[in-house]
Amino acid sequence: MRPALIIVDMVVDFVTGKFGNPYAQEIIPNIKLLIEKAHEKNIPVIYLRDSHSGDDKELSLWGKHAMEGDKGSEIIPELAPSPQDYVIKKKVYSGFYKTDLEDILKKHNVDTVILTGTSTHICVLHNSADAFFRGFDVIVISDASASFVPEEHERALKYMKEIHNAKIYTTQEFIEKWREIN
Repeated sequence: MRPALIIVDMVVDFVTGKFGNPYAQEIIPNIKLLIEKAHEKNIPVIYLRDSHSGDDKELSLWGKHAMEGDKGSEIIPELAPSPQDYVIKKKVYSGFYKTDLEDILKKHNVDTVILTGTSTHICVLHNSADAFFRGFDVIVISDASASFVPEEHERALKYMKEIHNAKIYTTQEFIEKWREIN
């Protein structure tokens, strides 16, 4: 396994801002632990962050949120990227669409993406699909991802497992798996 850790949309508007989500707030310690372990193992850490402009189609559905240049689009301070990490701005649910995410993964010879963040049933799900379609193995950390409604979170995990062949682990299960591999 040659993984990359991807943190999806842990930005102010989705954690404590406009769409503040207590479930997203609860996963912060687990994501932080995964980031620390990834850094220890020299595994690429990639942040995907919504960063919208006024004409983005998504705004017609959700209203203005995570606007480019606004605090709501910034990664929450608790998960601030390190200098070696990548931060990719995205305008749609998937970080693969019109970004250099796939190029970064290929540059690091990544074959497996480890998905965390919010929202499981929207952006995490779409990143899982696009990773699967591009030939990457997908791992989703169940207690390091969250939706606004727990049932939507569980439904999305089941869907990714059944349709994208995603492996689902808790944070501790995955850290144990990392120990077995390295």
